[in-house]
Amino acid sequence: PTFATGVVTVAAGGGTIQTQTWMGATGGGPLIVYWHATGSAATYEVPLAFDTAAVTAAGGMIVGFESATRTGTPTNTTGNDVWYQSDVAFADQVVACAIQQVHVDPRHIHAAGYSAGALQSVYMWFARSGYVASVISYSGGDVTIDEAAFQDPAHAAATLVAHGAPGADVYGGVDFANASAAWETQIKQAGALAIDCNDGQAHVDVMRLSSLAPVSLKFFQDHPFGVKPEPYTALPAAFPSYCKIQ
Repeated sequence: PTFATGVVTVAAGGGTIQTQTWMGATGGGPLIVYWHATGSAATYEVPLAFDTAAVTAAGGMIVGFESATRTGTPTNTTGNDVWYQSDVAFADQVVACAIQQVHVDPRHIHAAGYSAGALQSVYMWFARSGYVASVISYSGGDVTIDEAAFQDPAHAAATLVAHGAPGADVYGGVDFANASAAWETQIKQAGALAIDCNDGQAHVDVMRLSSLAPVSLKFFQDHPFGVKPEPYTALPAAFPSYCKIQ
């Protein structure tokens, strides 16, 4: 695709999917790939989750996939038939074209998403560990069908794992607090950073996005691909009090 702020159509694997794009004029900044929740939209969630002006001012861009027409190949869903493993081909295309056209920093390719979109982001944590620098999951985690082999077994991305209370952060029979805890176990086993943010709220609570917006971009900026040593020996003061390093 040719990128511009607004709606951009991305083609991959014989199909197309629409995105909503926020981009700066200078380039050279981070790329955030965003996957929205069931029945939602990137145009609604992204401005809650990120300071889009700060991202674009840093020469970065956010590409939020929109799935209203379900234009991804409908095989191997990573959740409840919203996003699919095959949709990651569209993310690959976005990454390649953003590096070529906008000169985004290839060490700063990040993934984020809410609910079904968080499960897709977790899938990318596995399946695109070869280029994903860090991931934010808002009510996601490990539900088995979003697992995959590591693309790069030597690299596991740093993570911010946001969720609500067990028994409250539930949708479609999935307890996302428990799923998040299961994923955190895998993150730690892989030797990566896991920041747990349990806000104690229900699943459908967009405050989960906005309450972390003051730190979401900073978390990504502080965690480029393969950063060593880990910069967070303690959480920066701007993080909510309910967040902790696992």
